[in-house]
Amino acid sequence: MSTSDLDKIKRALTKTGHIFEHQIGKMFESKGWMIVPNKFYVDKDDHKGKEIDLVAYRITEVREATAYITVVVIEAKKSAKNRWVFYTKGGYLGDINMHTAPLYYHNEIEEVDRYLSPTALLAGMGERDQLDLFQFPRKAYTFSEVSEEKKTGQTSPFFRVIASNNVYNAIFGVMKAQTSELDFYRNRKIARDEKRFYLVFPLVVFDGELLEAEIDPDGDIELSHAEEIQYVNRYRSPAYDAFYSTNIIRNTSLERYIDIYTHLHDGMVEQVQQMIGRFYENLDLGSFEVLWDRIIDRLHQDEQFAPFNPGNLIPHHYNAEKSILEIYVDDTTLYKTLTTRPMYDFTEAVGKILSEVCGRDIRPQFKSHSKILNP
Repeated sequence: MSTSDLDKIKRALTKTGHIFEHQIGKMFESKGWMIVPNKFYVDKDDHKGKEIDLVAYRITEVREATAYITVVVIEAKKSAKNRWVFYTKGGYLGDINMHTAPLYYHNEIEEVDRYLSPTALLAGMGERDQLDLFQFPRKAYTFSEVSEEKKTGQTSPFFRVIASNNVYNAIFGVMKAQTSELDFYRNRKIARDEKRFYLVFPLVVFDGELLEAEIDPDGDIELSHAEEIQYVNRYRSPAYDAFYSTNIIRNTSLERYIDIYTHLHDGMVEQVQQMIGRFYENLDLGSFEVLWDRIIDRLHQDEQFAPFNPGNLIPHHYNAEKSILEIYVDDTTLYKTLTTRPMYDFTEAVGKILSEVCGRDIRPQFKSHSKILNP
């Protein structure tokens, strides 16, 4: 193949979206994000695997073996001749038929569950002034695609409304990929001591011209150039029924949006850490019930305590003032264990585990009915 042919192939390749996708990935990576390009997801409408252009991850460990992860699912599109037009309106505040700030997350951190809700997360974002992705005074509810064309022999272009397949596939593809990411996290196999909190956002990046259309009461259309659009909808099909908020931006706004996601990530790390800290600052019996499997797993690391499980070693009452946890024990199992190990050693072992897990001195007190076994 000649050098001339290679040059022609290179010019042809520049018209594809692969270079644009690569540039987006490099910009995320330059700001400390990890990128997985061309990741597959499951479209549950037609039960097929499809490809999303990029998925960006930012991971921060909030405590040992516990991490918060922000995920941005990205679809990249470019067009030199097609304009994307989004029709917008205001007045969504209080509309029970539309959720303009839906959050898609999956949590495995037990301590966070006690305080976790979409309302709590949005309140935290609001306190940190990090609601940029949702606070659009006017939000898009539908769209059109307009093609710039020329007739043979004419120099002036004309514009024609065409099928909006490119816009539709970008938006609904990224929405479905967002859902698929969460499904993957919910179904992943994890080690018992490995915990993650995922928050997933959809983003469409368009290298082309975005227009916002406002229709007044008389039916007149006012068009203006836009750098960013928030598209909100409730997508319903036999396989889906959920509210979505998708950000569509021009490529010239990408760096600013990466900064938005990065600052949001840092704020969420702080909020998750605060939730975990609050959990341990306010220990009660319910706290130990949440942590009990973890405590029993630690106890089982000593094979002499293997007979104990959550069914025969049960937290019953916690005295917060004295930091004493009362634990009911099955007599037969207990006495069998004590034939090879003194009660003092058993108490010391459990106390050490409780203190390490909870970050403070906790003294266990074992009971069998009304009898205290380790006074």
